[in-house]
Amino acid sequence: MPLMTATAVAVVGAVLWQGANTHTGSWFGHQVAHGARTDNRVALTFDDGPNSTATVRVRDLLDARGVKGTFFLVGRAVAARPDLARALVERGHLVANHSWRHDSKAWLDPRYPELARTQRAVDADVGVCPAFYRPPHGQHTPLLARVVHRAGLTMVGWDVSAGDWSAHDPWHLADRIVAKARPGSIIDLHDGLDGLVDADRTVLVAAMPRILDGLAAKGLHPVRLDELLARPGYLKAC
Repeated sequence: MPLMTATAVAVVGAVLWQGANTHTGSWFGHQVAHGARTDNRVALTFDDGPNSTATVRVRDLLDARGVKGTFFLVGRAVAARPDLARALVERGHLVANHSWRHDSKAWLDPRYPELARTQRAVDADVGVCPAFYRPPHGQHTPLLARVVHRAGLTMVGWDVSAGDWSAHDPWHLADRIVAKARPGSIIDLHDGLDGLVDADRTVLVAAMPRILDGLAAKGLHPVRLDELLARPGYLKAC
């Protein structure tokens, strides 16, 4: 392959990979990465649950502060522990779609059947139909985005994250999150891990009080994602 051709292929490949992995941009499929920057609201969002070690404990910590969160649920975890998902909705927290398997390949299927499968599971087991979708790892294609939007969902990224899935020090994790947060931020945290319902996520539980204290000290007030974005949190039907 001539050098110029190889270079062109490499550049195109890099651009496509960057587009597929962006969690803030919309040029590779429309998504929302933050709310309005004009007031003090932010959204705390939690991925990969429901999880037996963290989900209900995080819910209780939020409730104690009068705060509601948004939980992006993995379909197979909902099927395994629907009680944990119901425990969120019963207390007024928002649940959303985060794929069925949370693997590294399903997002490449242009039909993306995982979206509908998870919608059906949440509808059947929890009694609500999510209006928001977040792709695992933020990875998406324009074809996946088209499936999401044709189903009437909003694809959501984030503008604040601290790699909490691999964190060990809850104070350091909390301080990194708070330092990055600003008005309108969508904060990405993980009460689960790849939809494994018994994965140890107690580091997040330990970090939550310091995160909430830090946000309050900056004058930032966490709200549900539907409130931040002024969009319905649930669809009328799946």
